[in-house]
Amino acid sequence: MAVLPIRDRAGNALVDIRFVAEDELAQLVERAVVPASLVVVVHADVVLMVFDSRRKQWELPGGMLDPGETTRQAAVRELREETGIQGVDLTCVAVAEFDLSGPARRELLAVYRIDLQAVPLLVVNDEALDFRWWRPAEPVSDSMSPLDAKIASRAFHSPATGRR
Repeated sequence: MAVLPIRDRAGNALVDIRFVAEDELAQLVERAVVPASLVVVVHADVVLMVFDSRRKQWELPGGMLDPGETTRQAAVRELREETGIQGVDLTCVAVAEFDLSGPARRELLAVYRIDLQAVPLLVVNDEALDFRWWRPAEPVSDSMSPLDAKIASRAFHSPATGRR
């Protein structure tokens, strides 16, 4: 998989992924704009990707914070809305840093992870048209967000999991 920074077809760049604990994330949120959260859902050494209805590509579940929401609350809500998965305990694993285009800006996104023991019942909806389980060792297809694939791979191999 590509070395950072990497760009997607819209010109957005993933420039860094830093492993952080929840308290470190809280400190970052006090100093910087963290407008969204992503969730890496792992089951049996594969990662859940959703087919985004708007961008027409495979991505991690997640999205923008609603007013007054924390990054954790947004991650839980977006996971439920996009997949139907609920009642799970997420672990904060990282912060992803982006140089985004249209308009040009730098943003941080909170990255959470959940390891599931069983395959969940996934619910197709207006945002997520389909689901697939992706093994991080597999090549990234043209229909997959290279930024989300890199985040998924790094979170899959995070120090907290013991996987390398």
